[in-house]
Parts: sequence; C-alpha cells; structure tokens
Amino acid sequence: MPLAVIAAVLFSAMLHAGWNALLRNSVDRQWTASWIGISTFLVCAPLIPFVGLPRLSWPFVLCSAVLHVLYLTLLAQVYKLNELSFAYPIARGTSPMLVAVGGFVTASEKPGLVQALGIVAIVAGIIGIGLESKKWDRLGLLVALAIGVVIALYTVVDGIGARRSGLPMQYNVWCFSTYGFAILVIQIAQRGRRILECSRSDFAMAFCGGMTSVIAYAIVTWAMVHSPMGSVSALRETSTLFAAGIGMIFLKERFSMQRALGCVAIVAGAVVIGMAYEPQVPAAPVVDVSVASQLPPGLR
Repeated sequence: MPLAVIAAVLFSAMLHAGWNALLRNSVDRQWTASWIGISTFLVCAPLIPFVGLPRLSWPFVLCSAVLHVLYLTLLAQVYKLNELSFAYPIARGTSPMLVAVGGFVTASEKPGLVQALGIVAIVAGIIGIGLESKKWDRLGLLVALAIGVVIALYTVVDGIGARRSGLPMQYNVWCFSTYGFAILVIQIAQRGRRILECSRSDFAMAFCGGMTSVIAYAIVTWAMVHSPMGSVSALRETSTLFAAGIGMIFLKERFSMQRALGCVAIVAGAVVIGMAYEPQVPAAPVVDVSVASQLPPGLR
C-alpha cells in the first residue's frame, strides 16, 4: 500500500473517531445523527451539476444510500445503550475481516499472508479494547455487531461502486446527496417542524459532524480505488486509537492495560499492512482522481 494512501486513511480514521465522539456526547443522539446525515446532503448536493451523472454506478449509489441510512440509525441507538469505548471498537472491529471476505468474493482480491496477519492483529486489538469495558448489555452488543455488518456491506459496495464509476469524487457526491436527502425526508415525515427545533450550537455541532464524515469517507473511497478494500478497511480501523484517546481525555473514560495492549495490536497490524506495499491493484482503473480532473474543462 503506497505511503500516501496510508497517511490519507489514517487522517480519515482520526476524523471518523472525532465525529463519533461528538455523536456519543450529544444529548439527543437520534436528532444529532439525523442532522449529521442531512448535512452531507446540504454540503454535496450543490456539487452535483459539476460532477455529472454516475451512469455506471447507479445501483451502487442507491444501495449505499440505504445502508448509510441504516448505519446512522443503528449508530444513534448503540450510543444510547453503551459508552464509546465499547460500542465503537466492537462496531468497527467486526468489519475488516468481513470486508476482506467480500473483496475476495466480489473483486477477486486475495490478501497475502502478511496482510492477513495484519488484519487479524487489528481485529484482535479492537475487540480486546471493546471487551475491556464493563458497561455493556446484550442488546448493545447485538446492535454494535449489526453496525459492523452494515459497515462491511457499504465498504464493499462503495469500493466496487467507486471503481465502476472511475471518478471517486462523483461517486461520493451522489452517495452523500442521496442518503442525506433520504434522511431529510424520513425526519420530516417523523418530526415535521420539530426537526428545526435546536440551538445554534447544536446545529453547528451536527453540521460539523456531517462535514467531517463527508471528508473522512471520501478519503476512504479514494483509497479503495488504489488499494485492496480489505487492507484499506483494516487500516481505517486505527480510528479506535483516536477514539480511545478522545474517550480518555475528553469523555473521562478510564484507560487500562488491556486497552493499551489492544492499541498496540492495532498499531502493529497497521504497520504490517503498510509494509506490505502493493504497487498495482489490477481491479482498479488507472484514472486521474484529482479534484480538478473531475470538473468540466471550463471550471478546471
């Protein structure tokens, strides 16, 4: 995996942990989760005229939208039931292995032994951190595991969809616009005008979360065009390190030896994956994915 991809995915992991901590620390988590989703529509919809239609990836855009609506709904629910240090690691920790399997089945990606060991180390570390927490219940565990399955599904869908499109920016703009609009419609139907009942600080916080989620996932989708989905997904799970730090410093969660060992396992797995450099990814088309290359000639 190229160093540029590694650095980008690690930055994405930090952003992802940040907006999840923001959601966990909010008062009305369902409202905050909804506005995080709606904000992605407000940010991305104005870009639609400049990126064109995703003619080759429409089925993936629609499937991704459904999965992301389900993801945000479950995320708000799991943070009502459990603390960040439990829910986040379990939800994130179940996905890399499932993504690797999905990449093998759908995109003929065969991880080497070194990559496989790295994935296993990351998964073991994340699950170890999650199981260290004492504040959990059976329903919370099931919801967290369900989120992991949804994460694996949308990661595979978006990895293939971005490759089919050949234009990651175009694919992301349509995905975020579609699922954000769907959440807006659902919330208007459920809450009506009450969806606008919030303070400026609450709205600013949710909008910031939406912006952060767009940037974080756009980076990951771009990375999956250039590197195997299983490796990108596993490396992204280092967000657990950032989540552990945020939980300890800002949310006042305890930090034990078991949690520290879990963090070490995650870092070791990330390093192993990064060292398994792959200069070419046959499944990914060779395209210019810079922002300028995806705009009409008159706007470059």
